[in-house]
Amino acid sequence: MNIQYLQKQKELGTYDVVVCGGGLAGVMSAVSAAREGRKVILIEKYSYLGGMATTAIVYPFMRHSTVPNGEVANAGLYFELLKRIYELGGSTGKESRHYRDEYMKIVLDRLTKEYGVKVLFRATLCDVEKEDDRHIKSITVATSSGLLRICGKTFIDATGNADLCAFAGLPFHLGRETDQLCQPMTLCFRLGNIDWERFDAVKANQTYKKYHEAGKLINPREDILFFRYPVLQMIHMNTTRVNGKDPTNAEDVTDAEMILREQMLEMVNFCRKHIEGMENCELIQSGPEAGIRESRRIIGLTCITVEDLCSARKFEDSIARGTYEIDIHNPVGGGTTHIHVPKNDYYTIPYRALIPKDADNLLVVGRCISATHEALAAVRIMPITTCMGEAAGIAAAMAIENGLPCEKIDVETLQRKITSYGGLI
Repeated sequence: MNIQYLQKQKELGTYDVVVCGGGLAGVMSAVSAAREGRKVILIEKYSYLGGMATTAIVYPFMRHSTVPNGEVANAGLYFELLKRIYELGGSTGKESRHYRDEYMKIVLDRLTKEYGVKVLFRATLCDVEKEDDRHIKSITVATSSGLLRICGKTFIDATGNADLCAFAGLPFHLGRETDQLCQPMTLCFRLGNIDWERFDAVKANQTYKKYHEAGKLINPREDILFFRYPVLQMIHMNTTRVNGKDPTNAEDVTDAEMILREQMLEMVNFCRKHIEGMENCELIQSGPEAGIRESRRIIGLTCITVEDLCSARKFEDSIARGTYEIDIHNPVGGGTTHIHVPKNDYYTIPYRALIPKDADNLLVVGRCISATHEALAAVRIMPITTCMGEAAGIAAAMAIENGLPCEKIDVETLQRKITSYGGLI
């Protein structure tokens, strides 16, 4: 009887906008749609919001301004998030890229409540129902209270892995176009008891490189990436790497998580033994899940390319800006490729890259938008995806208001709405 109870599908109601995935792109999609007066539900598989920033403790925010003059490229709800984290005591400045993720969780809770977004935690997307080849009718999520069916007028896939699109049978790319290999997953972690007066990141990397080249470390990454965390004597490390694993394959992800924890332990012991100022370091925290740079990418109405970024292209249907460089972590070993974008300029994200070509009432935000493997290595960062989310929420609300497919809304009106809220296009 209990099994029948759990397997019986229950109706959770109909919403104007259904957002799958509570990362920063998903939260801002939900908030901006609700801000437009829409009934919105936000589905998240964990018990808190924030996505990679909280579940994978990816830190800090990458650069959100041009170099070297510092003109802002990402604003709107992204800046509102930074301000609220600061006001709660989670950072040292209103525009600081350095944040404490535990405070971010609370800020995101409050933000969704303030705008009337219904949030459903511990809910994992498991099915998608279509009315025809192009129209999504409902999703089903698995929860401890059973399977819940949620109907919607418009849907936003903010799952990071384009799960909604994949479950709906829409086409996608996985990893590199040539061999389907994705940028490597990484487990971030934090150490305490750092003696900052004696620690030197340059010397630490020189030491690491010597042992790495001698084949004495299992970690394939070529360097150690250190960040000073805004807590006394604590350091954040983004330096583990696992290659050849598919982030959309459950068995691969399981293997990757275990491999990465072994690499983390190796790094802790290495730092204690060989890095000055880290002799007494203690492992404080690792990410609840590995950080994922790349997995599925939708086939959209347009595809962002390296040429678009390196030429600082300004798309007519721009809905967000970016200044971050192309940063490709080698999918098959060590090494990281850096391709710089123009200084004192910015590229833009076209609205069409958020629209799957075979769906009428679905938008996609985050690292699974329509871009090449190389271009995604720039546009995947959180300041940019946060701004994507804000734009998508407005667009979804407009599609409902006007009774149009997402691709048919008036983009100039969308752009005016984005800028009216302080966003930049």
